[in-house]
Amino acid sequence: MKAIIMAAGVGSRIQGVVHNKPKCLIETNGQSLISRIVEMLQHKGIHDITVITGYKSELIREEMGSNVRYFHNPFYRVTNSIASLWLAKDLLADDDLILMNADLYFEEGVLDIAIAQDETAVMLSDSTRIDDADFRFGVDGRCIRKTGNKLTNAETDCEYVGIVRISKNFINAFKNRLEKMVSSRDMNNWWEGVLYSFIEERMDIFHQDVEGIFWTEVDTPADYKRLTDRTSPLP
Repeated sequence: MKAIIMAAGVGSRIQGVVHNKPKCLIETNGQSLISRIVEMLQHKGIHDITVITGYKSELIREEMGSNVRYFHNPFYRVTNSIASLWLAKDLLADDDLILMNADLYFEEGVLDIAIAQDETAVMLSDSTRIDDADFRFGVDGRCIRKTGNKLTNAETDCEYVGIVRISKNFINAFKNRLEKMVSSRDMNNWWEGVLYSFIEERMDIFHQDVEGIFWTEVDTPADYKRLTDRTSPLP
C-alpha cells in the first residue's frame, strides 16, 4: 500500500492563523499536521509516501526532509488539486492507495478504517456532522449518490472527511479518468472530482462512516478552533 498526500493549496481562508505558511504546517502539541500524518502512516507500515506540494513548497521540504517523495505543482495558483495529482499519475499503478488532503487532523482509528476497506474506492465520511457539514454526501446504503456543498440537511447523510482508499483493482480506471479529465482542460476541479464523475454515471463509489472518532480539516479559523479545543492541554 502507498499513500499520496495533497499539500499544494494556498489555504487563503486560514492565512490569518498560519501566517504565510502552508496550512499543513499548523502545529498541535509541537507537531505539524503533515508530520503527524506521515508518522501515523509509517506506524501502520506504509512507507511509500508521496507529498504533492505547491504553495511555499520549500517549507514543507524543510519540515519533512527526505522522509517522503515529492512532486511539485508550479501552477498551484491557477490550477486545482486535480492538476496536482496528475503530476504524480505514474504512481497510480499496481497497489492499493490511501489518498488524502494534508490539512487534516484525525485520530488513529480513522486511518485504521481507511486501511481496512476493500471495495473499489471508499471515501471516508462522518454521519454525525450534518448541520455544519462542508462537503456533503447523500448515500444509499454504502454507495454515494449525491455530492456537493449545496445539499440541504435533508439531502445530506454525512460529511466527507478528506481521505479515500482506492483498491489496486480500480486504480487504473481512476488513473485513466484522471488523465481524460485533465486532457480536456478540466484543471479547476478537485482531485475528488475524478471519483464524483463516476458517481454521476451511477457507478458505485462507496463511503465508510467514521462516526465517533475525532477528525477535523483545518481550512478555516473555525476549524482551527475545533482543533485547538480538542488538542490543547488543559490549564
